[in-house]
Amino acid sequence: MVSRKDTRWTRDPEGQGLSTSDISEPSVSVTDIKHYFYCPRIVYFERVLHVRPNLGSQQEDSSERHGEYVRRELRRRDAIYYSPNLTGATKMFFVPLYSSKLKLTGTIDLIIRTREDEYIPVDYKNMPSNHGKIWLDHKYQLTAYALLIDEAFNTHVKRGFINYIPEDKVIKLEITHAMKVYVRRVLSDIEKIIREERLPPIKTSKKKCAGGCGFKFLCPEQP
Repeated sequence: MVSRKDTRWTRDPEGQGLSTSDISEPSVSVTDIKHYFYCPRIVYFERVLHVRPNLGSQQEDSSERHGEYVRRELRRRDAIYYSPNLTGATKMFFVPLYSSKLKLTGTIDLIIRTREDEYIPVDYKNMPSNHGKIWLDHKYQLTAYALLIDEAFNTHVKRGFINYIPEDKVIKLEITHAMKVYVRRVLSDIEKIIREERLPPIKTSKKKCAGGCGFKFLCPEQP
């Protein structure tokens, strides 16, 4: 078991000190939920050890692509790009959301508000889709945004979209009550990881462990 006091876990393979943070966030973030579904250990490394992932230059490139796409989105007059029945809808960008009841926080890329007062979350991803389908971690990240929007706007989100930028592909997600209940359970699991400061077991494939999370250099007992 990895101890928070064990300083070996804050050093890289070359023996250099890692970039750490001494800020402890009181709330679970929507990004934590996404990370949990990719691998629960990411939550432990970031929220308990406060270690930043080793992502190299890919994070910077991704941010530039994301910014360019938002500029393109701003030039579109309405939301028919997502669905033909969204003519006349308004768009709200980078909306910060917080739920004191759920102790959950996040900033959604885009909320579409229809003329019928329906609220639809949209999340941009700088990566390919899962062969034309939504990745599991993205599915429940969007569901978490739906929970935040429900509370903030006193509504009931029933659908959302994931926009996979490299493919210029928009995929609709039907958001059900069961999915929202499941995310609430996951919130409790994440809070437990942070509260108990225990390294969770690996629940992901060897393919994911080969790279992508940014913590390969730190993670013990990889499968």
